[in-house]
Amino acid sequence: MQNNAFAKQLAIILGIFGISANFLGTLISLFTGLAHVSGAENFILDTAVCFACTLVLALIFYLLCFRHKSYSKFNILSITFCGFVTFTAMYITTGNVICGFPFYMMIIPMYYGFSLPVRKRSFSLPILNLIFYNALFVLTFKAPYFPGRTVLSNTSMIQHCTAFSSAYLFLFFVCFLVSKQFMKQNQKLEDSEKSYRELSSRDELTGLYNRRALDNRAELGFKSLIIYDIDFFKNINDTYGHQVGDVALQNLSQIVLKYCSNEFELFRYGGEEFVILSRLPDDITLELFQHVMHDVRMLFVVEGNPVTISAGIASFCKDYQRTLKIADENLYLAKTDGRNKIYMNGEEV
Repeated sequence: MQNNAFAKQLAIILGIFGISANFLGTLISLFTGLAHVSGAENFILDTAVCFACTLVLALIFYLLCFRHKSYSKFNILSITFCGFVTFTAMYITTGNVICGFPFYMMIIPMYYGFSLPVRKRSFSLPILNLIFYNALFVLTFKAPYFPGRTVLSNTSMIQHCTAFSSAYLFLFFVCFLVSKQFMKQNQKLEDSEKSYRELSSRDELTGLYNRRALDNRAELGFKSLIIYDIDFFKNINDTYGHQVGDVALQNLSQIVLKYCSNEFELFRYGGEEFVILSRLPDDITLELFQHVMHDVRMLFVVEGNPVTISAGIASFCKDYQRTLKIADENLYLAKTDGRNKIYMNGEEV
């Protein structure tokens, strides 16, 4: 699936970037704190927070992406964890607004924007995240005992929150629209590929699935295989022309299709030959095809003359090609024994 492939790429990017960024933050917090060049007062706490977030994100990445391959679930879980837990803890321990940490917070709306169209989720998470961040800013400016409190006027606080919210929403909607357009183009491409595969697996004359489709469907398993063809079809073409022969193939297909289902599938094998894959028990398959033979004898007419078919049936044995060969051998027996017959296991049925 195109969407799953996109989700996988997002998961890999987020996982590698998130783990690397958190681990790098751990080292920077530790070394700058030890060198007394950091603006954070509690660099040991900052280092511990970064390292803990690194371990948690790495664990989530391993479990969801490598063990369960739940890429979309990892995306939404990891970005929510980073947005509400990791960035919040690091914002508090690194000195809040003073260290410019809100700039790093802008990663969250970008990722929400790219990831939401993949799962068609609502806007509730990014909206809650934006409200949550603004609440952090208000606490930073107004709460007496909030860590790293920065005293600003109400006007400055409102300006800060407004600027942050505007940038957050702008980045989110730009990324959301770009991702949504990308998903639409991917869907169109996927639909085109699906249509092409469908057309390439269909016989142009009869509309039946062709030999390529037969080979693919046979891999899914079946219990018996029937191969049949039109008796004296060459005479029909020689006498009435190929156009009449084409109409005969189409008419025969319509007669047999009435009995077909997902358990009894019809394919045009080539020329005047057709194959049926049956997933029904042998006795039911044989009974059903005997009804097919009856209808063919009653209804299959070319230029006013009744036309018959001959068939060979084989139960599945070892592999598809071997089964097809046995069915073809039974068809040959039906042909050499006067035609208009069904042969199975080397005997007429």
